[in-house]
Amino acid sequence: MDLRQLNTFIQVADLGSLSKASDRLRIAQPALSRQIRMLEEELKVSLFDRHGRGMALTAAGELLRARAGNILRQLEETRADLNQEAGAVRGRVVFGMPPTVGDILATRLIERFMAQYPEVTLRAVPAFSGYLLDWLHAGEVDIAVVYGTEANASMRLSPLLVESLCLVTPGGASPAPHHAIPFAEAAREKLVLPGPQHGLRRLIEREARAHGIALQIAVEADALQVLKGLVQRGLGSTILPPASVHDEVAAGLLGAAPIIEPSLSRKLVVAQPLGRQASNAVRRFEQVLRQEVASMVREGIWEGQLLGAHINPA
Repeated sequence: MDLRQLNTFIQVADLGSLSKASDRLRIAQPALSRQIRMLEEELKVSLFDRHGRGMALTAAGELLRARAGNILRQLEETRADLNQEAGAVRGRVVFGMPPTVGDILATRLIERFMAQYPEVTLRAVPAFSGYLLDWLHAGEVDIAVVYGTEANASMRLSPLLVESLCLVTPGGASPAPHHAIPFAEAAREKLVLPGPQHGLRRLIEREARAHGIALQIAVEADALQVLKGLVQRGLGSTILPPASVHDEVAAGLLGAAPIIEPSLSRKLVVAQPLGRQASNAVRRFEQVLRQEVASMVREGIWEGQLLGAHINPA
């Protein structure tokens, strides 16, 4: 039994399909099938029941899935600790963020990190959370900030921040900036929102259904700058984190009203894959990421509640 076999097993178990695991890992399906078969032969048990709709874990498979997650987690921590002893902070870090987070955080984070660790090359990858998780699995991204997701046996998820959401309106429009508005009233505005696949859109629709409100969506746009531009031109209102419109509100181009009854919020977590060695550069990047988020919350740029073990700013 080796690390590659365990990682392959977890991917197939999570997805319930060799073909889906093949797409995620970018490994040919016959090779994945061979790894699973070799693992079953070595353990002398059947790990999956094969059927036309995919693959389901047997009782033995369920047991291995529970143990394998712990094994990979311990291995990752051991490797990271050994790597830490070497002390060097250099190489390359590929990090991902959803667009609404990247527009708020990425520039400040990169500037801060490069000032401390000039020997590290950074690459920023903006994408929806689902894509980022897939790329973490595939090894294309080292670390990512994603919106709260369910526990995953092959992913380490560390709480970062619960961010508030607000109604964003054209500058000078009612309600006045920072004047709270009930969700039922905000949801009846003519809205410009991201497409249905976006987590923010799903959150708003879920709350609207709970209140029996039919949303009036005038335009769909997945790009944050387009959403803000449409609101500035008076084509509708939107719902976003206050940090994403901080500069425009300060300049009087947009208004931002906190939403109450209920308040809306989203949880952000830091995601890293289990079973893959985290370099010193990645470990330091997470520290600086947490420092920068804490600084932005303290400065009032990012409205939210810090979660997890945040590092005090240097």
